[in-house]
Amino acid sequence: MRIKILALTKVLRVLGVCLLVLVLSVSIYSKKPTKPVDPGQIGPYEIGFTYFMLTDASRNTDIGGRPIPVYLWYPVDPMDITEFTPEAICPLDPVSNLLPSLTSSEWEIYGFDRAYQEPPPSSDAPFPLVVFSHGFGAHPMAYLYIGTRLASHGIAVAATYHWGDAWWPWEPLDHLAVASMNRPGDISFMLTQLLARNVDPENLIYNLINPNQVAASGHSLGGYASMTLAGGDDSVCDKIFELGYVDTPPETCVLSPPDPRISAIVTLDGSTQVLYFDEMARITVPTMGIGQEWSTLYALYPPGWESWQARLHAASQGHPSYRVDVAEAYHNSFANGCEGANMLYDKGIIDEATRDAFVAEHCAAPIPTALAYQLITKYMIAFLKINLASEQDYQNFLTPGYALEEPYIEFFETEKRNPNANDEDWPGYYMYFMHQPGSAHAKAAKDPEQAPPIPHMGLKR
Repeated sequence: MRIKILALTKVLRVLGVCLLVLVLSVSIYSKKPTKPVDPGQIGPYEIGFTYFMLTDASRNTDIGGRPIPVYLWYPVDPMDITEFTPEAICPLDPVSNLLPSLTSSEWEIYGFDRAYQEPPPSSDAPFPLVVFSHGFGAHPMAYLYIGTRLASHGIAVAATYHWGDAWWPWEPLDHLAVASMNRPGDISFMLTQLLARNVDPENLIYNLINPNQVAASGHSLGGYASMTLAGGDDSVCDKIFELGYVDTPPETCVLSPPDPRISAIVTLDGSTQVLYFDEMARITVPTMGIGQEWSTLYALYPPGWESWQARLHAASQGHPSYRVDVAEAYHNSFANGCEGANMLYDKGIIDEATRDAFVAEHCAAPIPTALAYQLITKYMIAFLKINLASEQDYQNFLTPGYALEEPYIEFFETEKRNPNANDEDWPGYYMYFMHQPGSAHAKAAKDPEQAPPIPHMGLKR
């Protein structure tokens, strides 16, 4: 009997060792972290990239349909990357094809994360998805820092190139109202096609996306697109006409409806001036507006537009609704166009005069660009992890107290107020905080008569 007990004990010990090895193996090869990964640093995933062209046959029928190029960054398991995995190849001129593509290593020289060409998506899929709209006259690669960094943290990012924005001088430049009308449609069409590929077992991105975890994001006029996808725009032309664009095409006086598939939005210095306050007040999904800090707005823009970032924060009915001010950032600190312009010059694609003109107009912000990119993606990742992926441990990063340790950040939570105050106590106005920390409120017009123009970032002159 004693021999049997000893034998059983040995078996149990062996089983225990095997179980321990199994647990350690799972912990080593599991990509999903058991605690929050610092969103201010590169995440645990490698980064995959793919590109493809879509055509919306229902629009621009005179040229055979509207081209919608798609740039997609996504999470990849580190074990699936070898020395033979090709680096990402990123098209520069997706519609006209007059320029060569650039590789990931050519971008890495300027400080961007490494990406690989079409490795298999991580086995941890499906992941949240961000659909991204670039600024007026910009390019998806001007937001490379967002695509790569978010993908490294387990968030896929799909950006489209809005044809008609004339980043390149040989492309058409649409009226601002036409560009505004096209943006939400481009993003919705791209999302529909991505979700179709997501259920195709033969497609590279099969099961990559959780269709219930989709956020819209964008910079400048792309921020307008994000807000419109969440709350709609009753008539695209009306507010643009008020900005002084008296030649606004009448065909743009149409409804731009919201897309019910959007579960959250993040705007980057978003163009709130293209929407009425009451239109933004229809936004009910979680909202984060990241933009220029109050003092910078006060110094650079027309009187009354120091409240530019506070306007979305006050209007949005989403829970939560956050405002993140980045000190010493200018409007184009939210795009990596400055590195892009220098790279295009170094590669002989643009001349010195074009590079210098672009840098002089767009690259004068006091904040170092690398720091701006780190802060922007840090707050985007924390917000999206909570509000799309339901990873509540990231909440510690989204508090005013935490922001006090960030010298370049002022952070504002949804402001507590009488729900009727905007209409009854001060109709036509709203109250907001100028600074954090601080308790003093400022009053601003819901729909100011003057507004800053929307800059065109392209190389077209």
